[in-house]
Order: sequence, then C-alpha cells, then structure tokens
Amino acid sequence: MEAQEQSQTQTQTQSVIWSQSQIESQPVTIVWGRLYGKNVKIKSLDLNIESFTVGRGETNDLILTLSELSEKFLNRISKEHFVIKRMGCNLSHPVYIKDLSRNGTFVNGEKIGINKQRILQNNDIISLAHPTYKAFVFADLGPKDPLDFPKEVTSNYYIDCKLGSGSFGFIHLVYNRRTCETFAMKIVKKNPLTTINNELTNLNDPKRVLNEAKIMKKLRHPCVVNLYDIFDKPDSMYMILEYMKGGDLLNRVVNNKRLSEKISKLYFYQICHAVKYMHDKGITHRDLKPDNILLATPDEDTLVKVSDFGLSKFAQNDSVMNTLCGTVVYVAPEVLVSADRGAYTKKVDIWSLGVVLLSGMLPFSDDYGTPVREQIKRGKFRFIGSSWTTVSKDAMSLIKKLLVVDTLRRPSIEEIIQDNWLKDTQMLCTAERLMKTDSPEIENEENFIEPPAKRFKL
Repeated sequence: MEAQEQSQTQTQTQSVIWSQSQIESQPVTIVWGRLYGKNVKIKSLDLNIESFTVGRGETNDLILTLSELSEKFLNRISKEHFVIKRMGCNLSHPVYIKDLSRNGTFVNGEKIGINKQRILQNNDIISLAHPTYKAFVFADLGPKDPLDFPKEVTSNYYIDCKLGSGSFGFIHLVYNRRTCETFAMKIVKKNPLTTINNELTNLNDPKRVLNEAKIMKKLRHPCVVNLYDIFDKPDSMYMILEYMKGGDLLNRVVNNKRLSEKISKLYFYQICHAVKYMHDKGITHRDLKPDNILLATPDEDTLVKVSDFGLSKFAQNDSVMNTLCGTVVYVAPEVLVSADRGAYTKKVDIWSLGVVLLSGMLPFSDDYGTPVREQIKRGKFRFIGSSWTTVSKDAMSLIKKLLVVDTLRRPSIEEIIQDNWLKDTQMLCTAERLMKTDSPEIENEENFIEPPAKRFKL
C-alpha cells in the first residue's frame, strides 16, 4: 500500500514538473503598446510583435476594411499606410512610426512624410489621409519618462539609457522625437560642492554651468563636439550634444591596454587642431585629458573631438587665470602653483597635450618616489617601462618640448602642429579625410563644417 502511494505521488510530481517545463518552453509575449480606435471602429489592439503594419492590403497586421472605415476614407488608405516598430519588443527602446502613404500619416496633426519616421509618445493621436481624421490613440506600455526630467525636455526628446556619469551629473542617450536622430544629453546639476585638488569648491555653480554653455555655443569645428540644444532649469542644465559612438579616449586605451604610436599620432593631430581653434578664439580648455576626448566611431581611424568645456574660460592672449582646476596628472605646474601665488595662460593646454600625447603611458606617477604634484611642479618626468622602448625619437622629443616648466620655452600650438613627428603624409591624408577639409591645415573658419541649425534656450 505504501509503495502504491509512493508511486502515485511520484507520478503526480512528474506531472507537475512536466507541466512547469511545458509552461517555461512557451514564448513570452510582451505587449509593448496598444492602439485604441477613434474614427476607426476598433476598441483596442495589442502590439506584441516588433513591427506592426496598418493598411488596406491583405498582408498587413491590421487590415482596414469597410467594417472599420467609411468608403469615403477607405479609398484614401494605402495598401500599406504606416508601420509601428519597437526593436526586439524591448520596452526600453523607443517606438517609431513610419509613414508609407502618399496621402499621409499624421501624429498630433503633424504630417510625418512618406518614408519618414518619428518617435511616438504615450497618448499620441494618429490621423490618416488628413490631419483631422483621427484614427487611433497610441498607448506606450513601456516605462514612462522619469518625473525629474522637465516636460520641455521629454516633449522634444525620448530619453534612453544612461551613457555615463561624473561629478557634473549624468549623460543619457536621447532621440529627437520628430527626426529620430540620436544625441547625448548631458545633465549638469547646479550648486553641489565638489572637491578639486583637496579643495572644496562650488564647481557646478550656475555661473560656471552657463559659462560652459556660452563657450560651446560659439564653437564650430570638426574636432570639437557640437552643441545642439540647451534647456536651462533652476536646478540643472540639459545640454543636447552630438552622440559620439566610439566613446571616450580613456575607455579606448583601457580596453586596448595601449594605443599604437600610429593611432596616437592621428588622434593627437586632430586634438591639436581643436586646441588651435580654441586658442584662436581666446578660449583655454584647462582640462584636456583622455576622458574629455571623444571618438566618433569604434574604428581605429576615426574622427576625434574635444568635449567638456566646464573648466574653460575666455581669455585674451596676454590674460592670466588663477583658478585651480583640472585633473592633477594632466595639469600644468603653473596651475598647481597658482593656488598660492601664481597665474597662468593658455600654455596650460600645451602641457596637458604633452601628457595626453601617448595616452596610457604617463610620465608622472606616485610610484616614482615623490608625489605627482611635486614631480609636475619641477618638471621631473620619467619614461619607465618596456612600452617606452618602442616609442620613436621624434615622439619622445615632442613630449620633452611640451613638458617644460618655463611657459616661455613651451611651444605654441602652431609650433606643435609643424613638429617633425606630425609630418607624416599617410597620417595627414587620413586626418584630412576624417576632418573633411580641403587641407589638413585648418586655418580659416571657412573650412569648418557648419553643423545643423541650432536652437538655444539661454
């Protein structure tokens, strides 16, 4: 009897296990959106496939017939009128609507345009053939925009994943809702106290944040990150910047352990042109480092752009600055001294270029016996390690020219661009192609690529 009960229990257990296994093997259907009918006679329709088409044709996911529309309007509906997509049915991705009809698909009364697309928002109204013929209301079942983003921002941009963060705030990937273009949105928090070089300072105060925006607004150069939009709010500033798919130079170095001298030269040359442009405009960056150098693509041969002008300052050629700022390893000796009695000029950027030149191979380190600050103040750098043995004499010579404590002996950016190390025909041709100029020598503003029209809210 006991054996019979055990057998029955085992059979029941197997049945339960089999049932659970069967359930787990069933594909999970994600309903990521919903269409509610207005003038179209449907109550609601779940969107649970990646691409959902609507039209008169029999191959559409929603086939419009006389049951749903009057004959008058059905005759104006295309075989494929529009398609709604959400990549991978992933709730974190934006929802796109693409207009496939010559008679038009409209979102909130605005025509999308044939073969064009835009991003749908929750409660958007979709009209067909005429802006007043309201066919559907779209419901986005994905996560709603966080409450701490201003409506002015979310109404213009779809906010996606976080790309990075820092003492300033956060960077998010965003999409323009009307054009579907991708951008990086930098959110700069105002007023928090920040420690720089062991000193507590109000680094992100409103004046400083606005200073960054004003500087970037004036910059137009192929090797400088473009600013497209600004939303200035009481607690934060939201800056819409071009999205650089290649990430920053620091991560590129970390992922590759080190960059070849050939690639370092290509990147350095472009950075130099960005610095020359800024210096010609009377702007000193003051925080040149790999974190602030962005790459357009993941490729080795890629366009390089200087970013993050929060520490920049307008200064005339003979002006001096005495604010202690920057990142210690890349900072010039006169900046460290200026906290007490010194002052400095745009030559601080030249020193930083010397440290950045062969990214990942730093000439200063606490491991060299004395604190980095003291090494920098005295200009006592070292080329220690097997990596330095493969560096060319011209590259080493240029580094030594740049890391000179006496600013009068430190070369100008024009002299650096003419250095022997950069007289590399192959590199110059590659740089010319990447920067899209008539000549690798960018001297006049007429040669710069003008970015799309910008809308500033200052």
